[in-house]
Amino acid sequence: MTAVHTDLPAMTLHAAASMLKTDCLLCPVRSCLVHRDGGDQAQAWSDMLAPRQALMPGDGALQRAGDRLGALYSVRGGCAKTYTVDSSGNERIRGFYFPGDLIGLDALGGGVCLSTAVAVVPSQVCVAPIADLQGLMSRMPIVAVRIMQQVSRELALSLAIAGEYTAEQRLAAFLLHLRSRIGVGINGSLRLPMAQRDVGNYLRLANETVCRTLKRFEQKDWIASTERGLKLLDEPALRAAAAPVGLDSPTLKLAA
Repeated sequence: MTAVHTDLPAMTLHAAASMLKTDCLLCPVRSCLVHRDGGDQAQAWSDMLAPRQALMPGDGALQRAGDRLGALYSVRGGCAKTYTVDSSGNERIRGFYFPGDLIGLDALGGGVCLSTAVAVVPSQVCVAPIADLQGLMSRMPIVAVRIMQQVSRELALSLAIAGEYTAEQRLAAFLLHLRSRIGVGINGSLRLPMAQRDVGNYLRLANETVCRTLKRFEQKDWIASTERGLKLLDEPALRAAAAPVGLDSPTLKLAA
């Protein structure tokens, strides 16, 4: 596991480098909570949001474990991760968040953040203050329904990853899930935004196990390493290996 500092400061709602007002009707994230319907719903969501925050790795935390939950964060660009720190100072990654994901859903019930959230790569989030969000949910029940759908998706993902699976099953499922969330580049490469050690941490695999498993995938011609990431050469084989994990379930996909 990776040792981390536990005194990482939390960012305030107005501590970001970018303070631009969000226009949801122009947002490129088609899977955003309210983007799909446009109109009054998107306008109400936009009016509720605090200015967008630009995030850089190492800048600080969106939230810290143990803090009162003040807002949900909708990822607009980049990638963030949440983690806890054990008694030995080791980081335990709880999840990765991509455009369209909401950070903070696991704290809605108790009102206390269960993990620390930071940027993995240069990222941007939209800030939905809890008090305003609760008001919007009461006025527009469809927003509450969409949040429930995201809670269900996050729970299903956590349960899938927590299962007793082999390293090949876990890693194949993760690569396919990542491809479905962020797509591939112009040259067809899947560029992992997170470090390889973070992939192992999240999948509860040693970094050496991740290295060996990726090498086996290459030897089987399932993937190929590129300068910018990986190419998935044999998706049917990867899907067959990943099938027991169940990350292909429609529940885990954000609607376009």
